[in-house]
Amino acid sequence: MLLPSLKAADSYLAIVSNEFPRLLQRVDLHALLKATPEDFQVDEVLGFSPTGSGSHCLLQIEKVDRNSADVARDLACCLFLSLREIGYCGLKDRRARTRQWFSVPASALTGAKAVPVGAGWLVLQQVRHARKLRRGSHRANRFSIRLHGFTGSASALERRIAQVTKTGFPNYFGEQRFGIERANIDKARLLLAGKAASGKTRFREPRAGLLLSAARSWLFNQVLAHRLQDDTWNTPLPGDLMMLDGSRAFFETAAADPALPGRLARHDIHVSGPLWGQLADAPLPAWQRERQWLSAESQLCTDLERCGVAPGRRALRARAEELTVDWSEPAAPRLGFTLARGSYATVLVHELVDTSAAPRVD
Repeated sequence: MLLPSLKAADSYLAIVSNEFPRLLQRVDLHALLKATPEDFQVDEVLGFSPTGSGSHCLLQIEKVDRNSADVARDLACCLFLSLREIGYCGLKDRRARTRQWFSVPASALTGAKAVPVGAGWLVLQQVRHARKLRRGSHRANRFSIRLHGFTGSASALERRIAQVTKTGFPNYFGEQRFGIERANIDKARLLLAGKAASGKTRFREPRAGLLLSAARSWLFNQVLAHRLQDDTWNTPLPGDLMMLDGSRAFFETAAADPALPGRLARHDIHVSGPLWGQLADAPLPAWQRERQWLSAESQLCTDLERCGVAPGRRALRARAEELTVDWSEPAAPRLGFTLARGSYATVLVHELVDTSAAPRVD
């Protein structure tokens, strides 16, 4: 019989992610991703212990088929707070069962509001903390993903898992960043062109931050795709900017550094790519080279620069910690792994199996 169909957005996500070049060659391995929310489970890993006291309260919330932003709005509504007073580390998948932390002012949790409740989510635990949670303040996310209706060779999947564990995988931004039919990219182009032309570079429009992020993510993916095709995504070129694993810090490669190959093999450092923005008058060689590779997107690069967006870097490679597969259900094996914040589980899954078409099961 046919497996349950995905909603339009989920189906689009699975199909379009396959358009970017892959690290591994396609093989006859197929599965359906996110057939149900239970198939895609996420646990946020803070990487620090709550202080146990302070003016804020951390709420660990489990949500099912709800967006993180929706839960934040629910919290603000039921606790009579402004949305700005709600903190959380990052956006988690909607079509999933996820557990993540939110912060609220401790003074809001009194009387009948001591344990807030909402549709599609519940509070698992709460603890005092000294500070509001900020975006990107967590360390990682732990995933448990069921490959519904898996077809193909189990040994082939095991080999791909071993390869990705050894080399890492391309750290693309997931297609959910760009919206249905990449509408966020089109909206970002219009927003940035208008701001650059008017000289009014303050962004007050709703969702402006999301659109700026989409534009920069799009350019990063183009550079990564170029280097993957050239087989240099994991090999530093002269003047490349290297990032320390788990850090936003980076440094320029020396002309000949004999320590680089060993550090790359240990995943201690990674080649980085651009998060485009306003460059210095004399940009480093890596930025100049990347600007040439992005010649087809020169207008988008220029508009980001003219709007004064701060530049940044992102590792071209991601690594999956503790990547395992559970074969308790051979037709629905379950992957388990941990990714650093900002890396996408869907990108890793697309390296392992083809999810572009719903498989059939007997």
